Amino acid sequence: MKTMVLHPGTQHSRQTALALQDLGQLHCLLTGLFDHPDSGVRSFVSRLPAPIARPIERELSRFASPLLDPALVRAKPRFELPERLATRLGAARLGRAIDAALNARFGRYAAGLAEKEGPLVLWGYDDSAFADFSDPRTAGCPKILDRTIADWRYWNEEIERIAATHGDWLSGDLPAMEDRKIARNDIEYDCADRIVCGSPFVAQSILDYSPVPCLAEKLVQLPYTYDAALFGGAQTPQPVDRNEPVRFLFAGQVSARKGVQHLLEAIERLPHTDASLTLVGPVMVPERMLAPYRDRVDILGPVTRSEMPAIMRSHHALVFPSHFEGSAIVLIEAMASGLAVIQSTAAGLGASKSSGIIRERPDADELEKAMLALIDDRDLLHAMREAAMAEAAQRDFANYRDGVGRVLAGLGI
Repeated sequence: MKTMVLHPGTQHSRQTALALQDLGQLHCLLTGLFDHPDSGVRSFVSRLPAPIARPIERELSRFASPLLDPALVRAKPRFELPERLATRLGAARLGRAIDAALNARFGRYAAGLAEKEGPLVLWGYDDSAFADFSDPRTAGCPKILDRTIADWRYWNEEIERIAATHGDWLSGDLPAMEDRKIARNDIEYDCADRIVCGSPFVAQSILDYSPVPCLAEKLVQLPYTYDAALFGGAQTPQPVDRNEPVRFLFAGQVSARKGVQHLLEAIERLPHTDASLTLVGPVMVPERMLAPYRDRVDILGPVTRSEMPAIMRSHHALVFPSHFEGSAIVLIEAMASGLAVIQSTAAGLGASKSSGIIRERPDADELEKAMLALIDDRDLLHAMREAAMAEAAQRDFANYRDGVGRVLAGLGI
């Protein structure tokens, strides 16, 4: 029995599909957008004038997976493009509404394929698997839910804690999650035969918040991997001279959810001669909140994935004090690039005690202490950077692929 991977967007679904392809277990990847050199869209864009074609090709490249056989991919843009267009135009609330409606339609379409082409294993993702998992046409299909984020009920409590101390930073960030979406997540939990989690934090949040019975028997930890073609091959890090500032990096949405407010408060307390900070990613906080820090911090905004390896390798440590994640892949990308890591527990499965500093809660005081530890002890910083690269090597694609195989084996497939 082969597996259909179902995700209207991206996340790490292409890596999952590639792992299944390598295992000879992939029926198809059903998705919204997929880019490859022979696609009709590429052919059309290639005939446009270069100034118009270049930015389109750059955007398309975000949806490419060169090692994935295009014959095993079924791209249905109608399930993804409307939501992306609404979001790009600044209509975030409309985008979320469109996304929920299209996810339901995507699931029904997937259920029809499973009935026609099955029996199949369904490997679905949170917030988009509820319709196909609960559809009577998939009753005989083993179902694997890839839960990429912690339970939303945790976030609904966490956002109140953030609002109590840093409410002004929340503008433009994720709102509290609505009951309807949480109910759909419980349907996914209930229908799934296995729930794959990228970190212990995700699994524990499901156990703590969901009323669905027998969840402990379904939960499986499957650590994420990283794109070795982009982030592999970094040179062994060199010691950081005591007279040189430690270059700290934050990569991700510049938002209150990611804990950027605590990091900016911490860096402001450190001398320029000891530390620098770069923020990379889309800015999701009001400009008035960032303005006081612009002379102290280099804010790059969003960059392409192809630019990230060089940016990472020009820094010494990643700081990622997130309040709410699944398991941020940026952690392992940074480790593969030779960066020590300072992170919160909620950030996910990243550093160990040998390769970084893990704090239970995002907090400016705790971040300042952690950053000072690396500033004051350059031998510790160097040892963590070396350990980070060694640990990242154990999270390569081969290990992820083997983990996917174990999930299937656990279902007798």
